[in-house]
Amino acid sequence: MKAAIIALSLGLTGANAPSPKQQATAAGQYCGRLWSNGALVQAITEFRTETDGSLMGTYRFADAGTMTSGTLNEAAATTGLDHTLTWKDKYGSGRLMLTFKPDYSGFTGKWQDQTGSPNELWDGVRC
Repeated sequence: MKAAIIALSLGLTGANAPSPKQQATAAGQYCGRLWSNGALVQAITEFRTETDGSLMGTYRFADAGTMTSGTLNEAAATTGLDHTLTWKDKYGSGRLMLTFKPDYSGFTGKWQDQTGSPNELWDGVRC
């Protein structure tokens, strides 16, 4: 009887667990850095996947003793690991071009302002 209960219990647990393929998504929170005002500063970037497959999100970064917030928006869904989003915060807006690791454990990217330069670092790992 114990063996049957354990087997049933394990079977139910396994049925509800997401497969590794289901977990492979950009959605989530990433802790990292971005280049701001001449220095690499701490940043938290969060992504969510919209129903059409595009990425949206928010970010916060260390800014002279406070945290500055902004938004991220991907104009259209992109397949693969490379994405281009628009960032927007109190300093303006521009593009963020990033590449996720195949398991979505992190990303590396470059951001630029509306003039198209400079290309500055923005990265993160899941946290």
